[in-house]
Parts: sequence; C-alpha cells; structure tokens
Amino acid sequence: MKASLRKQLSFLVQRRINSERRRNKRVVPVRRTLCLLRSSAPDEQTTAIVQNFSRSGIAVQAEQNYEPGTLLHVLLVNDAHTFSLAVDMNVVRSSRVGDQYLIAGPFARPLLHEEMVPFIV
Repeated sequence: MKASLRKQLSFLVQRRINSERRRNKRVVPVRRTLCLLRSSAPDEQTTAIVQNFSRSGIAVQAEQNYEPGTLLHVLLVNDAHTFSLAVDMNVVRSSRVGDQYLIAGPFARPLLHEEMVPFIV
C-alpha cells in the first residue's frame, strides 16, 4: 500500500513541476491596457488588448493574425495614458479565439521592474 501511495504522490509532484515552466511570473494588468502592434510592413498595424505580460514576454488579444516567427514592434500604453513603452517581440503563438486572435511571444529584451510598474498599479 505504501508503494502505491508513493507512486500517486510522485506523479503529483512531477505534474506540478512540469506545469510551472516559466521563469518570470505573469501579471494581468489591473486596468485595460492597450498596445499598438506593428510588423515590418509600414501599413500593417493594429490595436490589441494586453491579456498578461511578464518581464520576458506578452500575450495580447488582437483582430489581426500574425504568424509565428513574425517580429512585431509593440507600443504599450497604460490606462491613464501617462506612460508608454516600446519593445519588440517575436511571435511564437497565434491562435484564433472567436473572431479575435491570441498572439503571444517573448520580448527582444527583458523588461525592467520600473518599466512594468505603470501597467500594474
């Protein structure tokens, strides 16, 4: 009976370790945070809503699809429109959710804590 219980507990511990795969904690903005997405094409830009972000990446909900591997220039603007941040991201995931797309990927550089504060306060 102890061996059976050990197997079950061991399975749970392994599952928990595997489910936490990110180095940086994701933050969901307290207020609606918008961003402007621009690809390398000069006329291709769209507004998106930030779903969550961390020091190393972001997930946004947009009306336009971007293929994985696309380099996007992201301009984040806080809810009060008092702070903006421009950073590049590489799309690694794009999936359709209803009539929108969930676009996610890492930033070209990690954000500093000071850069994240205006979006989470």
